[in-house]
Formats: sequence, structure tokens, C-alpha cells
Amino acid sequence: MNSGMYSALSGNIAAMKRLDIISNNLANVNTPGFKKDKMNFESMLNGPVNPPVFPEGTTADPILQKDNMYIDYSQGPVTQTGNPLDLTIDGDGFFTVTTPEGPAYTRQGNFHLAADGTLVTADGYPVMGQQGAIRIQGSQVDIDSTGLVTVDGTPADTISIMDFPKPYNLVKASGALFTAADPQVAAQPAAKAEIRQGHLEGSNVETIGEMVLMIETSRYFEACSKVVKGYDDMAAKATTDLGHL
Repeated sequence: MNSGMYSALSGNIAAMKRLDIISNNLANVNTPGFKKDKMNFESMLNGPVNPPVFPEGTTADPILQKDNMYIDYSQGPVTQTGNPLDLTIDGDGFFTVTTPEGPAYTRQGNFHLAADGTLVTADGYPVMGQQGAIRIQGSQVDIDSTGLVTVDGTPADTISIMDFPKPYNLVKASGALFTAADPQVAAQPAAKAEIRQGHLEGSNVETIGEMVLMIETSRYFEACSKVVKGYDDMAAKATTDLGHL
């Protein structure tokens, strides 16, 4: 394959990946606690450290496309809701929840009560405290900055806020849920975290910024496509002219 053609196709593939990420970010702009994905990609010369994509000798492949996907964990905007079951973590850390696949972690604090009084996430996963799943039986619910849950004046449990070593090595389980990429890395109680009752952290996706990035990526994709077409036209013309010799 022509090296220029390969570079252009590599750019097309990278642009398509980035457009998928941007689309998912925009789809979750109103999802509480959602953390946006980002992607950086760069071209680098082929060499001993960066072996060619194709077996040596079968194609000219001087350029490789390296992409790097990561999660932006910056805090989203916090709004006051007045709902006593809406909680925000001010600082580092994650709420701990239980899923069928095991423990997971989230910043999505729009909780509600299940039929049996269990405090659950929007997806129905129990929110964990120091004594297990938090159950609320009563009318007046107060939660202080340490996560202590008091129901009708009686302490019930303390919400579990856990954290991981930085930089975070987490993967998205779904939506705003995270799990540890390395099962050997255990979560630890968050050292700097305060809970704010009646507040909700929103998505950290900035709509305008994502739309600008989408336009830039679309134009980049179109430019790469034009290069591919140009090389294809050149190859067709060369084949036609060769037949006349």
C-alpha cells in the first residue's frame, strides 16, 4: 500500500474513533456524575521500537497512528436540588455500590429508595455503607458531611466513600459506573471527601466544546478522505496509462 494512502486511512480510522467518543459524551451531557472520555492521537515514524503494522517487506509503512483514550475525572457542575437523597462528593472519591458483577464506584448521586427502604442508584444498585447496604426506614433523613445517615434522629449507617491511587486506573462498567482495571488494586477510604446533601453533581461534558471538537474532527475526516480519493485516482490513471504503453 502506498505510504501516503496508509497515512490518510490511518487518519480516517482515528477520526472515526474520536467521533464515536464525542457522540457518547454528548449523549450523556445530562447524566449526573458522568465523566467524559477523551482521545489523543499522534503520528510517529516507524522504527525498531514501533514495528510496522504489516509484515516487513510487504508494504511501505513509514507512519503509525497511535491513539490514547482516557477518562477525564474532573468534577462536574454542582447544583442544589433540595432533594434529601441527592448527594454530592466534594473532593476525591466515589460512592460504593453493589452490582451483580461485584462492587462498583460512581459519582452519580441521584439516589432514591427501593420498595424495602434500600438506598439505591438510578439503575437500582444498592448504595453501600460501613455496615452493608444502607436502609432507611423513616421520614426525616439527614446526612452530614462525613456521610453519617440519621433517620428521624437515630444514626443508621455511614455512607462508604472510597478512592484509588492516582492516576486512576479505572474502566467504565456502564454510564457513570466504574470498576478497577486491576483487581489487585484495592479501594481505600477517601482521605479528602465531604458529602453535601441536597446537591447533585452533573456531567463534566461541555456541550459547546464537544460540538467544536466534532466539527474539527469531521473536517479532518473529510480531508483524509479527499487524500485517499486522490491516491485512488492516481492509481487508476497510472493503470490506464500503463495499458497504453
